[in-house]
Amino acid sequence: MPRFLFSRGDETDESSEWPKNTDHLWVDLGPKDEDSVTEVVDRLYPAHPKVIEHVLMGQSHRPNLIVEDGAVSFMLALIAVNVHEPPRHLAFIIGKNFVVTAHLQGESKVVNQAFSHILGNKMMNEGVDFALYQLLTAHVVALRALANHLDSRFEGLHRMLLTHPYRDLSPHILTLRKEAMAAKHVLDPEGAIFELLKSSDFPYVQTKNQPYFQDVAFLMNEVVAEVQQIREGLAEMVEAYTSLQSNEINKVMWFLTIVSTLALPATTIASIYGMNFVHMPELHWRYGYWYTLSLMFVVSVLLLLWMRMRRRG
Repeated sequence: MPRFLFSRGDETDESSEWPKNTDHLWVDLGPKDEDSVTEVVDRLYPAHPKVIEHVLMGQSHRPNLIVEDGAVSFMLALIAVNVHEPPRHLAFIIGKNFVVTAHLQGESKVVNQAFSHILGNKMMNEGVDFALYQLLTAHVVALRALANHLDSRFEGLHRMLLTHPYRDLSPHILTLRKEAMAAKHVLDPEGAIFELLKSSDFPYVQTKNQPYFQDVAFLMNEVVAEVQQIREGLAEMVEAYTSLQSNEINKVMWFLTIVSTLALPATTIASIYGMNFVHMPELHWRYGYWYTLSLMFVVSVLLLLWMRMRRRG
């Protein structure tokens, strides 16, 4: 059964049955209330079928918003830390004196925290918009935790890149980039929804409560900006990582080139004396072997000194 939180005058009460004669009403639909969605909404206002389909039932892949004459409905999503898990949807419908929350895919800490806060402090008489503010605040706090998690992993990769520049970090960078892109994909439309809710033209927020929505919209913008900075930082990290790998390859190739160049004179001399011509005088000379080795060594040293002079010049 849905949960109901309502106010009559200054009193705030909770009920498992549909209350009567309420000033403000909050209906919470949990994972076992899928069959009650249409009935609940029909008792509040004549909702468009798309509200049931896209918002409450979570069939839309991205956060969205639908504006009707009697209410405004929208959906938010909390991205899982593990990108392989799909985001869990949290739907809202707010009207003049009612708010509906739906989390049919599982229990929601965001809803439970806000529900307990409003009930424990007897604040439902502040209006359904104030209850919505508590919900949005809890949602932004959850998103802030996600952004901090991404930022902590980014800083760890950054330190690893500086301390172990030639370690293979590409799988870690690509995984974090994928998670940051998934978060940005959801946060951008949510930020637009928060901007609309804080607007003075939004009909279901009382003037006295508008500063609350401006504050939570500002916090949401900070989260969006932080995730965007992580994405940009990861793009720069990819460039730095690629540059370091290129430098390492260049160093290896430089070393191999020097070794090959220094070995070339010795190889050439050894090849000449390896032809076994009978009339080569060094073949019959007592010190011919040591002469040949000395010649290889001297030529290689002179070539090395010439390379160092050229490098300094």
